[in-house]
Amino acid sequence: MVGAALGWRSGGSPPPAPASTPVVQVREALASALPANTRERPRLSNPAAYLPAQCYAVTQDVPGGRTRNGCFACHQTPRAPNYVEDAEVQTVLSVARTAEENRWTHLLQPPPSVELSDAELLAWVRSSNYVDERGGLRLAAALAQPPAAWDANGNGQWEGYTPDCWFQPDAEGFDHSPDGAMTGWRAFAYAPFPGMFWPTNGSAGDVFIRLPAAFRRDKAGRESTAVYRLNLAILESFIRRVDVPLPPTDERELGSDLDGDGVLGTAKRVAFVWPPRPERPFGYVGQAAELDRAREGWPAAGLFPRGTEFLHSLRYLDVEGGQVRMAARMKELRYMRKTRWLTYSDLQLAAEAEAREKQKQPDKLKTVLADAERGVGTGTGWLMQGFIEDAGGALRPQNVEETTACIGCHGGVGATTDSTFSFARKLDPGAAFQQGWYHWAQRGLKGIPEPKRADGQGEYAHWLAQVGAGDDYGSNDEVQARFFRPDGTLQPDAVKALTKDISVLLVPSPRRALLLDRATLALVKAQRFERGRDVTVGAPPKVNTRLEQDGATGINEPVLPGWVRPEKTASR
Repeated sequence: MVGAALGWRSGGSPPPAPASTPVVQVREALASALPANTRERPRLSNPAAYLPAQCYAVTQDVPGGRTRNGCFACHQTPRAPNYVEDAEVQTVLSVARTAEENRWTHLLQPPPSVELSDAELLAWVRSSNYVDERGGLRLAAALAQPPAAWDANGNGQWEGYTPDCWFQPDAEGFDHSPDGAMTGWRAFAYAPFPGMFWPTNGSAGDVFIRLPAAFRRDKAGRESTAVYRLNLAILESFIRRVDVPLPPTDERELGSDLDGDGVLGTAKRVAFVWPPRPERPFGYVGQAAELDRAREGWPAAGLFPRGTEFLHSLRYLDVEGGQVRMAARMKELRYMRKTRWLTYSDLQLAAEAEAREKQKQPDKLKTVLADAERGVGTGTGWLMQGFIEDAGGALRPQNVEETTACIGCHGGVGATTDSTFSFARKLDPGAAFQQGWYHWAQRGLKGIPEPKRADGQGEYAHWLAQVGAGDDYGSNDEVQARFFRPDGTLQPDAVKALTKDISVLLVPSPRRALLLDRATLALVKAQRFERGRDVTVGAPPKVNTRLEQDGATGINEPVLPGWVRPEKTASR
């Protein structure tokens, strides 16, 4: 099928831009003034900027008609230590009155399209705005001497995260700088979250993880890939809640019962044992074994240690030889770091307190705690920061309001694992290429089987059936034609193909990919991201201009999350 592969060549050398279409032509087409920044924390033009645009999607076409439940993907019965019980949001719109008005107006009134030839557009998306012509990191160089507009406190220094990932993963996903040194970042492949994070709905994305230095060193303080690899395996086991295979590993040298058999011998797996057994000598290894567990954390189901970092780029879509893949050009670069270890009890008390507060004051909005340079706090122990294209296509720091748009999902829904989405969705090491430790540049989405829910259903087919469309807004007419019959039910043959290969759903046709790129360029030219950054191509999006506080969605029963196993019957 045309467009069935998604990937950008490794080696840092995207396809050359056509000589007849210099990138400067596109830069001129995007010429527009950057929004003015001040040295004071800006007020939010959208006080509920943390509430994403998807929450305004139409959930019922007509009263009594079919429902479109995209809500369940985020709002669901949580799994401890997530105690945000928000499955009821599927049925009742529990929003503050200030949030009733849909301020994400770009969905219904998108900026004027940017008119470019396909050759010019491809030249643009193939030009990197992250790596410069000399092989250096553009954004890092700019942040070394930040312009006044970025220097919020006026001290001449950038105090937030400075990008230090080279996007040069080796055969195990470990990133390296040009001199060969490891940066600590490691790429992993994952099943993209249902909906707007699919490439067919606008962007290709990747994710890297990095643990603190102590997790990358042996007990003597020497950098050790073996120790780091093992600590990441322990983390994967307790985030994904599964056993993780290992090469034969001497537990006696490490002092940790990795396989949970009660004997320090040779382990061939990290055993996920929860609740923990008090008698089991187990924990992170190397220098990390000496950390203060009460402050830095320990292997607990669903929790990352303090200091964990994630780096997530969103890219344009490139087309070459009829295949769609990740482009070199970034739309956004998102970063998050865990700044505080919170126990199960801490998180439960905080969630219960917030629920009581919301019940007492339903019109009270989420308090946004932010620093213009360091980022916005999620309220769950993480700090988020982001960079986005300026009008000329260079990456710039997001302002507080633009970053606030990230914390609603990462800090307050039932679907997350310690405020994150991707690592819990990492591909299983027993079946995946390179045990799931790779970048999409090394291998695309083609051939990856559909993830399964605990009830045995395909996760993506189940989502399509609940939403009745290929995106939250019902605008992806390409997926509609591929996967739905005229009566709105799913095409059996398409669903069967999906079970074996998620690219048949997730990867758009070359034509659609370029339309999505053009729609994004229009947003970049407008530089009004506070009005929304989702792009839609196809049918008019089904979006409410206004919600009604405590209004019914038309959905009668909340959909169970994918991790809930069906109840056993007498016949089982």
